[in-house]
Amino acid sequence: MSPEEIEAIRAAVLEAYERNAEELSRMALALTRNKALAQDVLQETFLRYFLTRMHGESIAKERDWLSAVMRDLLADWRKSAKVQESVALEEVEDIPEQTSGDTSSEPSWAGRAAWILAPREQECIDLRSQGLAYSEIAKAMQISVGTVGALLNRAICKLRQTLPVNTGAT
Repeated sequence: MSPEEIEAIRAAVLEAYERNAEELSRMALALTRNKALAQDVLQETFLRYFLTRMHGESIAKERDWLSAVMRDLLADWRKSAKVQESVALEEVEDIPEQTSGDTSSEPSWAGRAAWILAPREQECIDLRSQGLAYSEIAKAMQISVGTVGALLNRAICKLRQTLPVNTGAT
């Protein structure tokens, strides 16, 4: 492939990005609810578009192709997250319970919460566990008090759904 052909493909990909990035970014953010992951998926989508074009393939319906690739990437991410979740839950269940007299370490679930929670949810939980009030958390994170409540509620729901519950039964 000549340098001129490569430059033409690069220009076409940049034009496709300008036409589609905003809509695809909104779609990825809506599906992931994680800004960093949405950006990663968007970048990977356009990288695949560029590589496909570099291999000489033409794409008739650019927007449809980009949307399909993004959906496939997100489906792969969900599968990967479920595999990680099931492995991590098995690990959590194998850890002995913290005894009431042992205050030297954090609860067994705390170190594993990071892979379950979105970064803002994790930050919110961390601040709350330090004893900060909702208004103090809101100020520290530069969000509203209502958003603090929503983040904490979402985080707690995720933790309850994914971490084993200690029923106290032996």
